[in-house]
Amino acid sequence: MARGPKLTKQQQRQVDRRRRVGQTPVGDDLLTGVVVTHHGHDLLIEDDVHKLHRARARRTVGRLATGDRIRWRHDDHGHVVVEQREERVNLLVRPDAYGKKKLMAANIDQVIIVTAPLPWMNPEVVERTLVAVLALPARPLILLNKADLLDKTAPADLEEIETTLALWQGLGFPVIRTSVKTGRGMDELETALAGRTSLMIGLSGVGKTSLTREITPLAGDAAIGEISAFNREGTHTTRASTLYRFADMPGGLIDAPGLRDFPLEQVPEEVLDAGFPEIAEAAVYCRFNDCRHMNEPGCAVLAAVDEGKILARRLRQYQELLKTD
Repeated sequence: MARGPKLTKQQQRQVDRRRRVGQTPVGDDLLTGVVVTHHGHDLLIEDDVHKLHRARARRTVGRLATGDRIRWRHDDHGHVVVEQREERVNLLVRPDAYGKKKLMAANIDQVIIVTAPLPWMNPEVVERTLVAVLALPARPLILLNKADLLDKTAPADLEEIETTLALWQGLGFPVIRTSVKTGRGMDELETALAGRTSLMIGLSGVGKTSLTREITPLAGDAAIGEISAFNREGTHTTRASTLYRFADMPGGLIDAPGLRDFPLEQVPEEVLDAGFPEIAEAAVYCRFNDCRHMNEPGCAVLAAVDEGKILARRLRQYQELLKTD
């Protein structure tokens, strides 16, 4: 039997790498697609024109997540078979109730952190989530939903909300105020969503379900019904993460039920600096390059806290996250 040309070491490493991520050399008959949702070993994928197909993946592909870009073909029986998974830009993993790692979503462009006047989310939870999103990496977007309730909010609570939102905006994090009830901010949100695959998280009661129904009517009732039937649940109440497309613009929204915040383990220092830019900017003027802003002499960050330019709680949180590295 004739043997093919011997692979170079670099080529062999590429082949081995493809095998590790469930990839094989691309064939002419493979089609591209995206995982929309999954139920056990069954997959629902979409093709390049957003048509949905039920599918199964070969064992060599490995575990797949909603948002995975895949390559597939029809087998001899007309069944859709996923042959390959393309390399991921990012992957969100979190433990389930039994401690087993669950793949929540892949290739996320943007994470929408949804808050509301009631219930108002602890600012430190939001800021910790901002760091986790940057570490993913993805673009964070803070969304104050139910903005129509601001007029009914107690003055002291309203002042805290407005001050915190102004702080985040001043640090460079985008903030949008929306109300499904009045339509406020929905055009601005649509602009932020267009062309991106976004993931929405937040506490119960902040209106995630209403927002999802408002911005993801899909292309028609048939597609909604097919996803719902596949998951054996009602519309937008699936137990598995599901990618919903927008009706009249590119992009989509991944609905990940039960996801309130992001797991955060190790944080690279450059990511932490991006999450706390005011501390990173002040640290340039510290006397020591390795200053941890605890009690070192000549610490410009501590001086900024004393002067009220940096919030003490922000520095405390920065130091706590720095210890996880």
